[in-house]
Amino acid sequence: MRYVLILFAILAAFLLLRSLLTPLVNAVAALLAPSAPPTTPNQTASKPAAELKKDPVCGAFVSPELAVIQKHKGQTVHFCSTKCRDEYLRTG
Repeated sequence: MRYVLILFAILAAFLLLRSLLTPLVNAVAALLAPSAPPTTPNQTASKPAAELKKDPVCGAFVSPELAVIQKHKGQTVHFCSTKCRDEYLRTG
């Protein structure tokens, strides 16, 4: 019986301590978190998405920023991978 009371006291102390510390920890985390710069109503939060390019080998659409780019016969061609680029150059 004595151990049950000790266990209950430890559990009650833990729950009380947690209920007191949780708001404090959340407040400190909110102060330390980087805040987003203020925006005006006319300002957009993100830049417009770039037009996707189609890989001529597999047909996948890829972002120009992530594409493997190759100049071929005076044109810029976008590929999803070096494997597709190599296949294109081998066959074309």
